[in-house]
Amino acid sequence: MIPVKVRELAEILNAEFFGDSEIEIKKPVPPEEAGVEDTTFLFDPKFDKEGETGVVISTFKPQNLRSRALILVKEKDEALVTVLKHFERKREPRKFPGILTYLDTEAQLEEGVLVYPHTYISRGVHIGKGSVIFPFVFIDEDVTIGRNVIIHPFVFVGYDVKIGDNVVIHSGSVIGADGFGFYRTEKGYIKIPQIGNIEIEEDCEIGANCTIDRATIGTTRIRRGVKLDDQVHVAHNVELGEHTVIAAQTGIAGSTKVGKWVMMGGQVGVSDHIEVGDNAIILAKSGVSKSVPPGGIFSGYFARDRRKLLKIMALQDKLPELFKRVKILEEKLGKAENNTKKD
Repeated sequence: MIPVKVRELAEILNAEFFGDSEIEIKKPVPPEEAGVEDTTFLFDPKFDKEGETGVVISTFKPQNLRSRALILVKEKDEALVTVLKHFERKREPRKFPGILTYLDTEAQLEEGVLVYPHTYISRGVHIGKGSVIFPFVFIDEDVTIGRNVIIHPFVFVGYDVKIGDNVVIHSGSVIGADGFGFYRTEKGYIKIPQIGNIEIEEDCEIGANCTIDRATIGTTRIRRGVKLDDQVHVAHNVELGEHTVIAAQTGIAGSTKVGKWVMMGGQVGVSDHIEVGDNAIILAKSGVSKSVPPGGIFSGYFARDRRKLLKIMALQDKLPELFKRVKILEEKLGKAENNTKKD
């Protein structure tokens, strides 16, 4: 990591700066933890509390938090990414004793590939330039891995899987397990062979302990720019559209097609053989049992349009009172009927 000073960072960010321009930027800490020598971000006025720190990177001028230098940025997300990338750990290529790694003679590694000890790379594997394979990764036969891919420890990559450039796969994920396919007989369930594959396009990130199942026939597709949180399950023959993001513990059943720029919260369950339209938002803990049109916000079990669901929930709160009123009306009607019979 090359040291950078306040004035240099301000120039990189195309931002104004105030105070001491020669202070060296340190690894940022949260504002509530920042001490007098630290660097911190301040993008929300609620964190602008009495205190003193070294350097503040902010979208506004703090009223309470004092600092030796202030970098005033226009776009918080761009500033955040730029600064954090500067402090991100870089891994330089180095050679390890080959005795601890199995590399098949028919596997091909391009220039600058870093393979750590205790990995298994099978026949027909091709790994692109600049990729990093961490320890205890198993890569099965005929896998194609693009350039600048990072595969973290304890990942399994099954046969015939294709992974594009700039993909990150975090620890414990399984890419290419058999899809969940069986048919029922009087004697029990018979397994349906899963002979398809998986394609993960460029710029995707797969969180820790995710499972992406190979297709029964054909391909399970993860399109460009998809981001999966930890413990997401993608079943056989699913397609996730470009730039879709899915939070933890969500499961998507077989042959479902999810559109572009879809957002799913945590613990969402999506049924099989349905479609989720582009730009749809599925809130946490929703159960999606039928196709969802583009652009809406959906929640609940079974998932419904959010506005409609809120109206239903508001009416549900009134049900006890409504029940009482109906009971009173029934009693009055009963008395009226009795009086009519007497007459």
